[in-house]
Amino acid sequence: MEIITLEPHDALPEGSGPEGSGRSVLVLRRFDEDAPRDTVIELRLTGGGIRAESARPTHPNGTYLQWEQAIEAGKAVAVSEKLDRVYVLDRTAGAREQDILQHGGDHSVHMETLQDTDPEDGVTGSDMRDRHI
Repeated sequence: MEIITLEPHDALPEGSGPEGSGRSVLVLRRFDEDAPRDTVIELRLTGGGIRAESARPTHPNGTYLQWEQAIEAGKAVAVSEKLDRVYVLDRTAGAREQDILQHGGDHSVHMETLQDTDPEDGVTGSDMRDRHI
């Protein structure tokens, strides 16, 4: 079983599998969209003409798997689907993302005010109220 670890900002794999089936297993850790102070681990099976299936892997008692356990679960899915590799992608592992995690999920940590001035279009700042459209 081949484990392919992607870098934090790499694109999601298009799919891989035997004989170019375009299927892949992906274990993904990311920030939760609804609670950005939390992280979510997902297990995804994609490609080969199937709609992407994604689930948060759990223990039989209903608690979520930890990172290494989720990777093992991804291997089991790959074996059951006759795939020879698992992609692993930790979207929280980048330098900026680690800074956010160290500050309790605060996505605004160390950010300066966004400057988005474009005099040709009459845009004079980062606030929508500054736009004269």
